[in-house]
Amino acid sequence: MTEVPEHLLKRSKDRRTSLDGGSPDAAEVASAAESAPIEKATAAAAPAAVAPAATPEPVPPYVEAALKRKKIPYWAMPVLAFLPLWAVIYIGGLSPSSNGEPSQLATGQAIFSANCAGCHGAGGGGGVGRVMTDGNLVATFPDIIGQLQFVWLGSNGTGPAGTPYGDPAREGGQHKTLSYNGNPMPNFNKTLNQTQLLAVIRYEWETLSGGKTTADAKGNITYADGKPMLDAAGELITPDGKLLFDPAGQLTIQPNWKTPVGSKS
Repeated sequence: MTEVPEHLLKRSKDRRTSLDGGSPDAAEVASAAESAPIEKATAAAAPAAVAPAATPEPVPPYVEAALKRKKIPYWAMPVLAFLPLWAVIYIGGLSPSSNGEPSQLATGQAIFSANCAGCHGAGGGGGVGRVMTDGNLVATFPDIIGQLQFVWLGSNGTGPAGTPYGDPAREGGQHKTLSYNGNPMPNFNKTLNQTQLLAVIRYEWETLSGGKTTADAKGNITYADGKPMLDAAGELITPDGKLLFDPAGQLTIQPNWKTPVGSKS
């Protein structure tokens, strides 16, 4: 049996008293009993208090920095898309020739990396040895055969400390042996053959320093008139076919600094 709340009994009693001064009848008690469960249900159905919204967690500094970082502009997209093609073209320039052998420039680059980069820098920017880039090498040796002799003999083979070498009309004056950090240029006439010497000198003179050369159908450097610089045995020769070096390693013809023998004028 449902218990009738006191306040409902009192309300029913007060009403009965106001009407006839008697006690509440059975109907009123029943009515009060029926209304009790409804009030309890209503109270039970009342929604719970809404919990306050959770405070959002702070964004880590590295995430915030990434969100604020400028994105790649749209105009740069075509440039980035072209980079792979440029890489293919560049690598193709150093790829082996059609007969499967490395090109002369590729051979020269490999020799430079193994024998010269330690002093002159991987890109010819200088260090222990002189700077080769930005035309510096070509300014010293406008005729490539002058550089061939200097590298073949080295500083000591060129002359005692202070011996001038290269173009006498060079802006700033000729270089002199042992004048750069007191370091000698080593000789390579015992380390390289003449075919290798020409390959590395061409790479330095043309690729690193920006000199202009002529080449035959196989991509090998020639004299300006198209005559070869190497004979069938791989020895350096003059335009008329004589050996370029004498037994002491000296040139058998003199460099033409104004109209270079081994390059385009």
